[in-house]
Amino acid sequence: MTLRRHTFPAILLVLLLIAACGDADPDDGPDPQDQQRIEELEAELDQLRDRVDELEQENEALEDEVTALREAVPDDDVNDDAAAPIEWPDEVADLWTAEGLIDQLRVHLRDPEAEMPEGWEPGMTDWAPYEVPDAVLGVYDTPGEVMAELAAVADAPLLGRDQWEVTIRVLTDADDPDLAYGALLGWGFLDDSVVGRDIRITLTRTDDERWEPGGAEQRQHCMRGVSDDQTACI
Repeated sequence: MTLRRHTFPAILLVLLLIAACGDADPDDGPDPQDQQRIEELEAELDQLRDRVDELEQENEALEDEVTALREAVPDDDVNDDAAAPIEWPDEVADLWTAEGLIDQLRVHLRDPEAEMPEGWEPGMTDWAPYEVPDAVLGVYDTPGEVMAELAAVADAPLLGRDQWEVTIRVLTDADDPDLAYGALLGWGFLDDSVVGRDIRITLTRTDDERWEPGGAEQRQHCMRGVSDDQTACI
């Protein structure tokens, strides 16, 4: 009997829950918020359709313009991959010559028509003695190794900070196999007075067939001008 008293109320509760979860009143209309959102999305969709039409019209206009431009340019003038040949100035010295050893190409690449500040007259100083750093003194297997060490001591610490580049050249003496000449050409100093520096050095072969640095000299390339005695940049 106790089991029946507890079972009947439970069954009645389940039936009430089923009835409560039945279909909603068919007379209830759509949620006003949902209806408003639907209208907003439909309006956005219409705007996007209009924008697509505009873009298609713009694309057609651009294609017509490109076609007209291509027809107006002769085929001989259309060559995107062809690069204009480099025309070196006539005064550039030949390679493997004493003149070419110390020829600073950056000087020739400077635009002579470029506007300079008033009073500036680029030029270069005369050659003056240069003291070879103690760290470079010694003997080396090749002339190139002498110049590489000189560049490491004189120019490498400045590269990327106060100097843009350095060029190393070596020329052996055509008449004396025991002589060679080296050049260290620096350029792009962050200085509106001194823009470049050239070092020229004599290299001699030792008795044990090695090479050592000899006498050296240097000159400076000036942007603002050169002193009257041609010894310094101003």
